[in-house]
Amino acid sequence: MRFRPGVQVLRLRLGLVVTILSAVACAPAPDQARHSVEDYATDPELRHATLARCAADPGTLGKTPDCANVKEAERRVGIGSLRELTPLDLPKKN
Repeated sequence: MRFRPGVQVLRLRLGLVVTILSAVACAPAPDQARHSVEDYATDPELRHATLARCAADPGTLGKTPDCANVKEAERRVGIGSLRELTPLDLPKKN
C-alpha cells in the first residue's frame, strides 16, 4: 500500500501524540489530604495519632499531604502566638 509522501510523517506524529496522551491520562492522581490543618488543630487526639504514624514511617508517609497538614497544625498549636508567650527573663548585662 502506497501513501503520499507527507502522510507517513503525519501518521508517525499522530501516533506519538496518542501515545503521550495515553501515558499522561494513565498517570496516578495526586494524593488528597483526608483532614485539613484546622481539623488537626482542633482535634488533639487525631493530631497526635497522625503525627505518630508520620514519625514511624517518614520515608513513605513523610511527604504525604496529611503529614504536611498535621505538622503545620502542630507547629501552630505548639507555638501559638508570639504575643502569648511568657517573657524569657534573660539575665541583665553588667
